[in-house]
Amino acid sequence: MTTLTISPLGPRTMFTRTVRSEFTKIRSVRSTSWSLVLLVLASAAWCVAYCLGTVHSWPAMSAQDRAGFDAAQSSVIGVALLGQLVIVVFGALMFTSEYATGTVRTSLTVMPRRPVLYGAKLAVFAAVSLAVALVTSFGMFFLGQALLGSTHGAVSLAHPGVLRSVIITALYAEICGLIAFGIGALTRNTAAALVISYGGLTLLPQLLKAMPTSVYHALVAWVPGGDAISVMTSTSGSRPPHMFPAWGELAVFAAYAAILLIAGAAQFRTRDA
Repeated sequence: MTTLTISPLGPRTMFTRTVRSEFTKIRSVRSTSWSLVLLVLASAAWCVAYCLGTVHSWPAMSAQDRAGFDAAQSSVIGVALLGQLVIVVFGALMFTSEYATGTVRTSLTVMPRRPVLYGAKLAVFAAVSLAVALVTSFGMFFLGQALLGSTHGAVSLAHPGVLRSVIITALYAEICGLIAFGIGALTRNTAAALVISYGGLTLLPQLLKAMPTSVYHALVAWVPGGDAISVMTSTSGSRPPHMFPAWGELAVFAAYAAILLIAGAAQFRTRDA
């Protein structure tokens, strides 16, 4: 008599197969696919409108304004301002869409090890969103410089601070998505995740401006979005004295994302679906 023995899958194999499954989900869910397309389109619309507006007004600009013009920032700022709003939708849907449809139970049946499922979702989202954000940021930079060519104010990636600006812009958009992913894991509701994410990224910086000046200066460097976006996307390296350098501001937001992702993982592991 022969006994058939089935060897359990190793952790690496389980994670790899779960990652493949999550990639398949992204390709099959229209809302996530369209959010990535909208990220590119919104960034391109801003880039074209802003750069063509600059070309139109360039002859009337003073020599001082021309000297202070940041061609790289003008090209990629749309990725940070509009891209953050779009990628938040992708980040929230990446986790909450399965709870809205009830398919999370199927996912947990196929992969009952919750840390593996959570890690696979996070890895897929981080890889896809970062790739799209980088391509979009570099694409908008080159598009903007082509549009600004007639002003003779265009710059190359070799110009001081330009490469940093383009990369940080992409990373900032990526972190905004990670923040929404973490909030989605905590709330398990798309509407709640979007409201909280948008409130933190867009409303909170505006509310902070209504505070007394001393309070504003003490807190502004620690608030996502707002004035920090101009510091991160600038190529000059200059900043208000109460703000961190570009990489410092990015590190603050990355810390927020890390905290939310860890909290989301802990809740996903212990809370029933």
